[in-house]
Amino acid sequence: MRFSTALFVLTLALAPAPALMPVAFAQAGVGAQATVTPQAAEFFEKKVRPLLVDNCISCHGDSKANGGLRLDSLNAILKGGDSGTALVPGNAGKSRLVKAIAYNSDLKMPPSGKLSADAIATLTQWVTMGAPWPGAKPTAPQATNGEYVIPDEMRKWWSFKPVTKPSTPQVKAKWWVKSPIDSFILAKLEQKSLKPSPYVDRRTLIRRASFDLTGLPPTPEAVESFVNDKRTDAYSRVVDNLLASPQYGERWGRHWLDIARYADTKGYAFTEDPVYHNAYTYRDYVIRSFNEDLPYDQFVVQQLAADKLDLGDDKRPLAALGFLNVGRRFLNDPVFINDDRIDCTCRGLLGLTVGCARCHNHKFDPVSMKDYYALYGVFASGFEPNPPPAISPKSISGPFEAHNAQILSTEKQVQDQVRSEMTQLRARVEKDPGKASPEVKQILQSIRLENLPDGGQLAKLMPAFSPAAADSIKKLQATVADLRAHIPPTPEFAMATQDLPKPFDAYVFLRGNPGNRGDAVPRRFIQLLSGEGAKPYADGGRLQLGQDIANKNNPLTARVFVNRVWMYHFGQAIVRTPSDFGTRGEKPTNPALLDWLAASFMEDGWSIKKLHRRIMLSSAYQQSCDGSQAAFNADPENRLVYRQNRQRLDFESLRDTMLAVAGKLDKSVGGPAVEITKAPFSTRRTVYGFIDRQNLQPLFRAFDFASPDSSSAQRFNTTVPQQSLFMMNSPFIVEQAKALAARPEVMGAKTVTAQVTVLYKLLYQRMPGHEEIAAAESFLRGLEQLRQASATGDTSVRTASLGQKPAVARALSPLEEYAQTLLLTNELLFVD
Repeated sequence: MRFSTALFVLTLALAPAPALMPVAFAQAGVGAQATVTPQAAEFFEKKVRPLLVDNCISCHGDSKANGGLRLDSLNAILKGGDSGTALVPGNAGKSRLVKAIAYNSDLKMPPSGKLSADAIATLTQWVTMGAPWPGAKPTAPQATNGEYVIPDEMRKWWSFKPVTKPSTPQVKAKWWVKSPIDSFILAKLEQKSLKPSPYVDRRTLIRRASFDLTGLPPTPEAVESFVNDKRTDAYSRVVDNLLASPQYGERWGRHWLDIARYADTKGYAFTEDPVYHNAYTYRDYVIRSFNEDLPYDQFVVQQLAADKLDLGDDKRPLAALGFLNVGRRFLNDPVFINDDRIDCTCRGLLGLTVGCARCHNHKFDPVSMKDYYALYGVFASGFEPNPPPAISPKSISGPFEAHNAQILSTEKQVQDQVRSEMTQLRARVEKDPGKASPEVKQILQSIRLENLPDGGQLAKLMPAFSPAAADSIKKLQATVADLRAHIPPTPEFAMATQDLPKPFDAYVFLRGNPGNRGDAVPRRFIQLLSGEGAKPYADGGRLQLGQDIANKNNPLTARVFVNRVWMYHFGQAIVRTPSDFGTRGEKPTNPALLDWLAASFMEDGWSIKKLHRRIMLSSAYQQSCDGSQAAFNADPENRLVYRQNRQRLDFESLRDTMLAVAGKLDKSVGGPAVEITKAPFSTRRTVYGFIDRQNLQPLFRAFDFASPDSSSAQRFNTTVPQQSLFMMNSPFIVEQAKALAARPEVMGAKTVTAQVTVLYKLLYQRMPGHEEIAAAESFLRGLEQLRQASATGDTSVRTASLGQKPAVARALSPLEEYAQTLLLTNELLFVD
């Protein structure tokens, strides 16, 4: 049987033949393959398989699959081809395979000639029986109406079960438990006869907390204050102060921007402006939301549908919609843009790889194509308004909008008068062609009736207008020029989204091709998370989508977020595939702890700052990085959290730390992006650096910056020569070394020992040891000798500690070079 590529366009119906054999499968689908009876198996092998082999397999087998359809296995038939499944077991009337062989439409299968009546009856009866296929092991059942059915075993996957708050386990070493978190950790350790690591010292603890929450080192004064604070709540006060710092939002906002694939440009844009001039307002919204501890459920809803909320006079949350719009533009192809939005939303918020269902049902997770295109309809039902909405206070946006409205109104008057005069001029020229110059005639012929002339054309047409109209147009043009020359302060604008007047009627793109329409799909949430009886979204659906994602009954949202927060505090997540909670992702190392954190997070009103406190005040967080050999042997990957993980500074913390210890860091918050890789080097925090998606700066790439092309679950951690070369030779680092050596505290120190002590406190938050002071004195003394020898031309001088010839005078003084050396050390670049 030869099936053409247009097989599934069939709409003819064929009444099923009466059942002649017992039904072998449950009517819900083919999940009961194991119940194929001997009679059904004999019927298939003697009558059905020969029909398929003789008439179908040559065009729909393993070597050739016309229309994307194979008929050599049950799974292949259920999967179908370009138009979806070819078979609905138990329902011959809704099976495209049966409709095709009826031969009653333009599409006749097989095209070489209609099957015999007996053959048609045999295949129809086989489908009515439930399509028994001995030995078949289908992966996903199909309902009798052809809809996707979620397998029961999929519903039992750990992340799809409801979040419950488990009871705190009982442990032996109760003295170690400062938080319920510790009970969950300790219970796992005691099962393996392991012990947690000792508490870390106070200097290391405040350094760890400061980098975790602000991305900056603590000041020497803050360290000494904490070390000498004898109050029992001294550490909790440190955590609270760090959470209240404006730098907290900058640090944790940057973590979120990785998930949101933030950049300041569109990617490849051909001839159009590649820059997102208002992207920074989304970045500033994220930073502000973390600083204000905006509940996470509201944070989610605002990023999907802030325009649908009652915001009152404060329009700043409209900037949250940048979450949808700061991704790549794919040359403005809406199919790819919306695919990117689906991927970012689902992996970022739900930990589900829904994008895998774009061309077929998900191979591993219970997500169907219709789930994907239901979400596609939601995002395709919106548009970005132009001009974008202003989000500054009314004192700024009000005068600007009024002034801009006046400009638009005056320009419209000019356009109306020009259009009227051109109509009259055309009439005069048509009546008496001799009264118009050839140039005027040529211009009139080159402009369509509904179009307007450009500036040069209008200047040539003006003399042909009536004197009164020409004078009026000139006065209006002068008014527009004057208005544009006196524009009041410009407000900030949001990369916002609004609903289309008529929502997009979604349908399946067969094999991912938008030109090949499949079944209509109502806009709705993912079936797995919404249940069978969920109603479709009434309008575009972004608000309902946000509410469904942020719903307490959604088993994924809270789990995914607390897992991310844990990852940044410990260096490793509980679920080590933070954006994939599906069956191809890793299972949690401590599922009870994950659920306890998620449930507590929601009980606390989705407060992110309270989540930080819960984690950071635990004994588990305050452990040393140095564990016992026995624990390492039993758990080399530290999945049981028997110690804290040593972490390397990411790119932002590294650069910001260099500026901070040099005393040059600009702590102003918010505003447009700045260039940070070229001299003169900006001293603003790295989170405000300009990110060019198409040509990401090599410095960003060298230090494992998150790719802005898609949502990033976590950053890679590489060690490459470019990193060391930058630290040794970069003009930026040299500039910070000079500033560090020139700090008043350093220059004011009277001895080398005092200078080294100040530098160690600034960089490492501790006192130097005797050996370190001796090494510093030797280093500085050798550099000074080398410098003097270079100045006098004495080429016989050698410095054993340096092993260098004094051929070229150094650009740095000995103290500056020593400062740079300290900036290159692992102790500065790693956090214990």
